[in-house]
Amino acid sequence: MAMESQTPNATSEDPMVEVFVPALVALLTRAEELAGRPLTENEVNNIRDKATKVSQPQTLIPALIQQRGYHDLYAPEAWLQWQLYKAGQLDLSVIQTDEQ
Repeated sequence: MAMESQTPNATSEDPMVEVFVPALVALLTRAEELAGRPLTENEVNNIRDKATKVSQPQTLIPALIQQRGYHDLYAPEAWLQWQLYKAGQLDLSVIQTDEQ
């Protein structure tokens, strides 16, 4: 399913936004599974800093989130949001709309 057909066309005036691919929350979840223990703040920040990011026009981000099925962590607050997510206090789910 192409994102272009679901969203307005990006223009040269659209601000660019960095997006983690795969999502940062997915990377941290997998890293913690492999470690077999909770990640440290240093480990979370290192994973965040070394993760692959792509630049996308801001107008395409809603379609990316819908396609992914969940929101991602906000990079500058990765450690805090990771702790909240693991404690069940941060819901990253997407509300499905009828426009799909």
